[in-house]
Amino acid sequence: MAITHYILPALALASTALDASQLASCTTYSGSVAIETGLAVPQDANGHQQLEITTVKKIIGNLTVTNAIALSSLKFDSLQSISGFELGGLTVLSELSMPALAEVNQLNFTALPALQVLDFGGVGITKAVSVLITNTGLSSLTGINNLQRIDTFNVNNNQALQNISLQVTSITNSLDIEANDGYQTGLTTSFPMLETATNMTFRNCSSISLPALANVTEDLGFYGNTFETFAAPNLTSAGGLIFVDNTALTNISLPQLTSINGTYQIANNTMLKKIDGFTKLSVVKGALDFSGNFTDVELPALTQVQGAFNMQTSGNFDCSAFDKLNQNKVVKGNYVCSGSQTKPGSAGTKPSGTSSGSKASGTSSAGQFQANLPVVMGGTSLVAGILQLVL
Repeated sequence: MAITHYILPALALASTALDASQLASCTTYSGSVAIETGLAVPQDANGHQQLEITTVKKIIGNLTVTNAIALSSLKFDSLQSISGFELGGLTVLSELSMPALAEVNQLNFTALPALQVLDFGGVGITKAVSVLITNTGLSSLTGINNLQRIDTFNVNNNQALQNISLQVTSITNSLDIEANDGYQTGLTTSFPMLETATNMTFRNCSSISLPALANVTEDLGFYGNTFETFAAPNLTSAGGLIFVDNTALTNISLPQLTSINGTYQIANNTMLKKIDGFTKLSVVKGALDFSGNFTDVELPALTQVQGAFNMQTSGNFDCSAFDKLNQNKVVKGNYVCSGSQTKPGSAGTKPSGTSSGSKASGTSSAGQFQANLPVVMGGTSLVAGILQLVL
């Protein structure tokens, strides 16, 4: 069983005395190190403390530093790998230096308002299983931008963060980026090497680049972003595809997308007038749910919608092409299409009225479809677009 070593005011391990020089004499340290509230190190003129360990190269266990409110500088000059790395509640920590660190299992940074830069050396961390960074003063993620593969990546509520650029090729669990506003100029994100992902959520981003992305097995969702255009030129399939409340969005281009295995939702994107960037989309295995003020939708390759079909817009819209698809049994669930609506609604809402050239058809014989828009709670994405189909 691994032993946890606590660096406390008395620097004690259980009841056995341990001083800093003993820890500093190690090159490989087996066990977890917890640095908590008070430290037995001198304070500077500002009442701040600095801790530097020069010789430890590997910690076979976790390094946890929490609520050491006077700690302003933390340095591990030779540390190369840690099982887990947690920093939390360090309100004056402004210097974090681990120039040799390359590998960490879990990285968890929370409530570090004074930390603006990560010093993880030239290449930085290249291997990690999960990353959580929330409520920090970081303006960039230089130091972890050379990650090659990751399971979970969650970066939220970092008000100064202006850019995220990662070299990962796959994300096996989830990616969540939200509420990082770059001092209100907006966060730019780039994943130039990313090819496959399981679940991806983007909120409050000013640009998103996914040039190599080919497959997302669960949801790919965009909520409340400020980018004007979005393109994923190599994306061929997605579990679900969602664009909601992207108020500046004018164009979506997914020219290779052929199938969506869940929900296909475009809602409340006020500048999006024409939806024509899905030229190869053939199959939607969930619901197709469009609402907004668009005037033109082109889905020339569509052959199957297994769930409900909802298309409501305040714009002048001709439903005839989709009426024909419905008549030809392309749509398996409830069908609604209507233009010139005063309050265009998502699936499950009835059109307020129809205009000439628009049509609302389909009855409850195909079932009922309900949708709720996504919400954010506690900085964690909850894709509450609960789309329920009862056939």
